[in-house]
Amino acid sequence: MANKRDMTNPAVESDVLTRFLLPDAFTRGAIIRGSAINKEAKRIHGLNGPVAALFGQTLLASILLLSISKGGMRQVLQLDAATGSFAPLQRMMAETRPGAVRGYVNWQEQQTALRYEEHAGLSSWMGSPVRLSTVRDMGVGEPYISSIEHNSEFLADFIIHYLHQSVQIRADIILHGDLAIMIEAMPGCEEEHWFKAVEAMAKIPNSVLESASEEAILAYFSELSCKAVGTDHYAYRCSCSQEKMKAALQGISSEQLLQMADEKGKVTLSCQYCDNVYELEIGAAGN
Repeated sequence: MANKRDMTNPAVESDVLTRFLLPDAFTRGAIIRGSAINKEAKRIHGLNGPVAALFGQTLLASILLLSISKGGMRQVLQLDAATGSFAPLQRMMAETRPGAVRGYVNWQEQQTALRYEEHAGLSSWMGSPVRLSTVRDMGVGEPYISSIEHNSEFLADFIIHYLHQSVQIRADIILHGDLAIMIEAMPGCEEEHWFKAVEAMAKIPNSVLESASEEAILAYFSELSCKAVGTDHYAYRCSCSQEKMKAALQGISSEQLLQMADEKGKVTLSCQYCDNVYELEIGAAGN
């Protein structure tokens, strides 16, 4: 599907996520080609090469986790480097709310990143094992928080392992370039049904995953009576504001605020999700 403008911010394009059913396999899924999301994330964070691709996959995986299963109001997906690792990345985080995703990358040794330019494997960037943590906020009660450690070069393996171990969900996922697709077994899905769904997804050629439309990709599930059942629009969009930045300073003592302030009595804060810069007067921040 073509990208569309995000009506809350017409300068930012959005991508379309399609939710689908495979009735003959008692399976459901979601697919999104996040070209606009990845483009905006790369622009904001100044990323290129393999690490840009990995960050884009993290954003899209977070969207998939929110969009299928039981849904919710917020989904956080966080990757932390192996303890004691000297790999260049310390943390990679994505946060998804309905219609919007944002994230950030914390560098441990950014100056060494060029050494890893030819290595796309996760361990090259974060060591091994990497810790994956999730927060699923359903909007009622306490959020569900889970963490696992896993060894793999591919983020998709981490997501599958997490769903199986922590959520007891049988799922399969593909993260390829700017494409993300996930299928999940529904009640009534027996081994033979699940095998058919996984087999159909495994038969999609890399060349198709690389650039074909979502409709063309879903055609590979036609023998399972594939049916699109809904769409959602997602854009890389941050919810930071002057008011939220002021609230972030509430827990800081007056002495610390004075140390942070410039000669004009203002504190400058930068949003790690979008690089917007806010100048706050100490008096206003303390009110």
